[in-house]
Amino acid sequence: MQTPAVRHLFPRSQLPALTGIRAFAAFWVFTRHFRTELLDAFPAVHIFAPLMNVGYLGVDLFFILSGFILTYTHFDKMTDGYNWRKAIGFLWLRIGRVWPLTAFVTLLFGLYFVYEYATTHKTNLVTQADPGRLVVHLLLIQGWIPHTLDWDGLDWSISAEWLAYLVFSVGIVMLARFALVASRRAIIILIVILTLPMIIIGCTMQDDTILLFSNNSYSIAAGVVPIRVLTEFWIGALLAILVRKRLAEDRPIRFPLATVASVVAIATIYVVPAIEKTPWIRAGQHQFDSQGVDMIARSSTIIVLPLLVLVIVGLAVGRRDPFAWLLSRRPLQLGGRVSFALYLSHPLVIGLAVAVLANVASAPLRGVITVAAIVAAWVFAWVLWRLIEEPCRKLARKMLPDSIRV
Repeated sequence: MQTPAVRHLFPRSQLPALTGIRAFAAFWVFTRHFRTELLDAFPAVHIFAPLMNVGYLGVDLFFILSGFILTYTHFDKMTDGYNWRKAIGFLWLRIGRVWPLTAFVTLLFGLYFVYEYATTHKTNLVTQADPGRLVVHLLLIQGWIPHTLDWDGLDWSISAEWLAYLVFSVGIVMLARFALVASRRAIIILIVILTLPMIIIGCTMQDDTILLFSNNSYSIAAGVVPIRVLTEFWIGALLAILVRKRLAEDRPIRFPLATVASVVAIATIYVVPAIEKTPWIRAGQHQFDSQGVDMIARSSTIIVLPLLVLVIVGLAVGRRDPFAWLLSRRPLQLGGRVSFALYLSHPLVIGLAVAVLANVASAPLRGVITVAAIVAAWVFAWVLWRLIEEPCRKLARKMLPDSIRV
């Protein structure tokens, strides 16, 4: 396959705000899974319940961001004389980035299930760690077909990302040709079209399916994962093409687009549950915390997807944006780097915290343990990033021959 001459389309400068937003996205997912304990320990934070309930939208933010960053990082080198070696080199770098940590955390989950079964003898833990399914998880194909979540219940999204990488390694040829001939209007129209599938699907799904499960079950709905990841990933890739001239010419926008879009998105997340008087609550499942705060997440909050797109655009080309400035601070830069490790490993920390909290009655002590769990999740993520994720990423890059550098 041949690509047109599209060299130096993107500058080599860093986009720190897009690193910082990863910390927010990962912690948003964390709050979704830890929200009951947070609300029990600190009733005052019930005001944030609607926002925490839809923390799964952090995954959608990750998918869009991934498409943008990979296009920004690899487009020039991959399209300058594209061949199968460059496709293999790209996929090798992605495997080196995500697979070692994913495999390690998956095995940690296996040890966790073995320990829990030995101490509690709960038979459902045996099915959660099916050895046959382990192979599927290690091949990163578990999210491509309908199944009940097992092992690390979050790695379905890593499987989805792997599918996006495979498509991108070949699809970048068409992206390069499209970038040469498409007008800004055509790119925007295509981005709008790609937002529609998940909005339509999400608004028709039963509440609290986290845009993933079939109605009245905890099995992944057929086709949802590929549609979700491929549309959102390519939205990100097209966004990178759309703003490439501003990035190349270093022309940031003055309007605080990221801040405004974030505020509108948060307002929308609060408004949607308020106007839905008859939520599609799962039959026989009452998800309330001890303070009586409704924990059902409205699937129709997927309508904020276009606003998440605007947030990423604003962060990429609006360095003077208040939100971009905040995300560029050093603590959030570090948080962004360890966000992948936090995303994968935080259920282990939460599981331990829940086990400890089950034996604690003192309200002040429960508050201390809850805060300690949040700190421990970040510290554990940093250790995994420092000792496994980052060394493996660097090793994978060093192993690539100079002839296929991407």
